[in-house]
Amino acid sequence: MRYLRAVLAVALLVAFAAQMAPVHSQSVCVGPKSGYYVASLNAAIDPGSADFMATTVSNAESLCAANIVFVLTTDGGDGASMQSMITSIEAYQQWGGNFTTLVAPEGAFAFSAGSYIAEASNRIVMAPGTTIGSATPIVSGIPTGEENTTLTKDINAFASYMQTLTAAHGRNATATALMVTKGVSYCSTPASAAIPCPSALGHHVVDAVTNNTTLQGALAYLGVPASTPINTPGVRSTLISVLSDPNVSSLLFLLGVFAVLADIYHPTLILSVAGVVVIAVALFGLGVFGASPLAILLMIVGAAFIFLEVKIQHGISALLGVVIFVLGFLLVYQFPPASPSNQGTNPLPAVNFSGIPDITYGLIVALGAAIVIGSLYLRSIRDALKKRPKVNEPTALVGREGTMESDLTKGGKGVAEIASEEWSVTSDQDLKRGDAVRVKGVQGNTLIIEKREV
Repeated sequence: MRYLRAVLAVALLVAFAAQMAPVHSQSVCVGPKSGYYVASLNAAIDPGSADFMATTVSNAESLCAANIVFVLTTDGGDGASMQSMITSIEAYQQWGGNFTTLVAPEGAFAFSAGSYIAEASNRIVMAPGTTIGSATPIVSGIPTGEENTTLTKDINAFASYMQTLTAAHGRNATATALMVTKGVSYCSTPASAAIPCPSALGHHVVDAVTNNTTLQGALAYLGVPASTPINTPGVRSTLISVLSDPNVSSLLFLLGVFAVLADIYHPTLILSVAGVVVIAVALFGLGVFGASPLAILLMIVGAAFIFLEVKIQHGISALLGVVIFVLGFLLVYQFPPASPSNQGTNPLPAVNFSGIPDITYGLIVALGAAIVIGSLYLRSIRDALKKRPKVNEPTALVGREGTMESDLTKGGKGVAEIASEEWSVTSDQDLKRGDAVRVKGVQGNTLIIEKREV
């Protein structure tokens, strides 16, 4: 019954988490639009980044900020979050604001999904020593035999999307299309023999290049007052980013499973509650990322087989659970996040702009090993518990010594303290309170004792 309640708790938490979405209250701007709102993102494009962009736009509008300067450094991310961020930018532009993407300071870059976000801006400014481009999408889960056709269609779709964004702001759509079709990158420094990278300003894929290498200098170039605060992702956005990492969510899921399993053998209720909460948080994270329902289902089924190992105890169920769980883990990447539903009548294909990181393959091995080792550990606990004498089992007291707590007449009953507990006892001897005694047998729940010579 206790575990049925735990399962119900998981279901309720997951249902609640599924309803969570980046919702931001928008205060009505009561004054004229003026001033600047500065936000800085140095991270992958993921649901947390999308949440941060939505927050940025909401805050800027509530403050009547006529200009948003978005300082960006990113090497890419998932397509759904990118489109969500562009939707937020377009909403701000429709509100009447001017959105500028600033690639700064020196060494910053806006690759892959970052370049689409930049091209959706009213203005793009780069600092010296920065780069933009290389925006070819990574498409996974293509049916066998359709690789070339599907990949070509998706690349063409994103090339057209990039050209639309670029042309809407008067930049060179032909040059930006090459970011998608050929993976071309453009640098703020003019091309030379030492640096063959094409010039971003020369090809008009950006609007300006400042001579200031520092962030403060670049902001001053844009006319931003020095006292303007630079906003970074808050706790909510950071938490969403962490949970939307499939590696983190999968590990949390596994940790929650073992917490509940451990509580079966070490009943505390605390572990069960903690495990249920962790599992729910992990499922929420996978849902935020847009993981395939099939991937999540396989991970749940794998966990169920690991639980089954508690009963079977042959290792087969745990091994099968490992295989199913890891397969689901891989499918989180194999099938990219679904595109948001607000992309109009011609939504873009669901893609990623970054592949499976190397650390994931190491985690796959670690996950498999953890499941096997954990299952063996739980099995050893079960075996040890089976061998442990039952609590308050009278037969376990045979041979133990104690003290009479009352007088006892031969053949009658009395009370003695044995193993720090009071027991009903009988004897074929007359005994007095305080006599040292030894247990020599059991009769039902009554101990048979004899006087112990001191």
